[in-house]
Amino acid sequence: WLRLDSSGYPQNAPQPGGNVLGIERQIFDTQGQQKSLSSLRSGELVLVKLEVTAKRNVPDALVVDLLPAGLELENQNLANSSASLQENGEVVQNLLNQMQQADIQHIEFRDDRFVAAVAINEGQPVTLVYLARAVTPGTYQVPQPQVESMYVPQWRATGAASGPLTVAP
Repeated sequence: WLRLDSSGYPQNAPQPGGNVLGIERQIFDTQGQQKSLSSLRSGELVLVKLEVTAKRNVPDALVVDLLPAGLELENQNLANSSASLQENGEVVQNLLNQMQQADIQHIEFRDDRFVAAVAINEGQPVTLVYLARAVTPGTYQVPQPQVESMYVPQWRATGAASGPLTVAP
């Protein structure tokens, strides 16, 4: 008998796409202007917007946005958070209002990812937003956002990567 085990990572990221679900990520500065991840300074805040869509009702969607090294989440659930989404411009307030319309069942600000369990209705996009801070200087690959149904795993989508992240000191 012969047995071979192997593990590894693909050299190239998978192509964005999905079947029943879709996900898209956009990056903004704290005033709501589009921002590139290729020129951040250490300590700078960015607002990440995830828009999730569905071609059917998906009451059990799990959204996972892995953070690249060099970024840390600003946990908005902490009373002493060093930054707040509530204190930003009109565009940011509109995004927060869109997020409040969503049926969010659970949300987590983990060390390496943003996670949300949401119900998505057909034809009604769900908007999720969170703050991240550039902390560690360097150049990093940005993982793709993902969404899947927790109980129908073939309903899934992978978004596009946002290009490399470069953090200057």
